[in-house]
Amino acid sequence: MNKRFRLSIALGVCILSLAFALPALAQFGVLQQGLDAVTKKDKAPAPAQGQGGKGFAGGVSKPLAQATTFKNTARNLEFTIPAGWEKVSGEPESDSVSFQKPGSTMGFTLHMTQMQPSFPAKASVDASLKSAKEDIKIKKLLEAKRRDDGDPKKKCGVIGWEVVEAPQTNGIQRIIWQCYDGQNFYINLMAYSSNEEFQAAQPTLRQVMDSIKFCK
Repeated sequence: MNKRFRLSIALGVCILSLAFALPALAQFGVLQQGLDAVTKKDKAPAPAQGQGGKGFAGGVSKPLAQATTFKNTARNLEFTIPAGWEKVSGEPESDSVSFQKPGSTMGFTLHMTQMQPSFPAKASVDASLKSAKEDIKIKKLLEAKRRDDGDPKKKCGVIGWEVVEAPQTNGIQRIIWQCYDGQNFYINLMAYSSNEEFQAAQPTLRQVMDSIKFCK
């Protein structure tokens, strides 16, 4: 089992755990309504297999010849993936997609699922950010901040929070933006690498995360 395959499995476990969302959601007694949908759909990204490697969701994925902007028109969302990366699962216009850079442990994953209309998105964001700032004090996280974009009241934009993890015992270190849009879609966007590569990879991972825009 090579390093990239171990990394992919560990990342899948991280996604399924929803480590940052669960404490806040549980406070409102509404965890189960969204958790089932998320855990059934999230999959670990397949290990990239180099030039022309097969992606997890079928088909042959070739590394991008140049930086490419992808869109999810249903959620008014776009993001840019660097040259040399390839899609390993899902589709940008679907509810999940994953990209990786062959020959490295860097990757990017997007997942979304719709919560019920009564789900308290703002309260969830507030509580989750508060919890994340507490995690900085115990060195689970390096950074935590509020991150909104657009105007979700007009069904174009999101409210959310972003964190940067400290090195993790599972070997994966991530930048994670979790947010809700005006239709109460929960959207999880993360860029990641191994603990060992994270410092060198962080400028590229940050570039990917900062390219994410709503309401374009």
